[in-house]
Amino acid sequence: MRKNKIKLIGSLITLGLFVFLSTGTAYAGQYGEEEYNLRFKITKEVRIQGDTEWKDKVTDVKEGEVVEFRIKIRNKSDDPADATDDMKMEDFLPEEMYKVGGNGLTEEWDNFDPKDEKVLIIQAKVDSDEYDSDVRFEKCVVNKAELRWDGEFQGSDTATVCYGNVEPTELPKTGAFSTMGLSGLVLLVSGLVSKKYLKK
Repeated sequence: MRKNKIKLIGSLITLGLFVFLSTGTAYAGQYGEEEYNLRFKITKEVRIQGDTEWKDKVTDVKEGEVVEFRIKIRNKSDDPADATDDMKMEDFLPEEMYKVGGNGLTEEWDNFDPKDEKVLIIQAKVDSDEYDSDVRFEKCVVNKAELRWDGEFQGSDTATVCYGNVEPTELPKTGAFSTMGLSGLVLLVSGLVSKKYLKK
């Protein structure tokens, strides 16, 4: 009988640990991450012009400020993408923004040698109409870049731009929080059950 009780307690603790460890996976999925295959890697970052640090997200972008997106594309393999294999990057600027400088929203090239890296910079602004509001607001938009090789999708990455007329805030990570809360509840119940059964 005591062995069955110990098995039950062990199962509950294992379940709690499983839920807790799965928290990181759920959190990463919610907030996005770069997607690429083993041959090519594409990464995208953003900053407000004049800043020195590149980030995944910028906040409190003021009307008229220039936002810069940096796209890095790397040939990770030992094989070149030669003249017959077209490389193509497409940037999908959100409708709330417009391009003011830098590279094109579509770039194509050949002869991408092994370990080579191509860096593209796109400069954009938030449309002034977005700030034409009498109510306080904060809005975030996502800019996505995709990579293709010889017409086939190879990967993508995103960067986020937030603007408005309020102080920037961080949205609560509800998915991660709720999962952590659930794991804590399971561990708490496990402890109470183990205490009750072991006393018998």
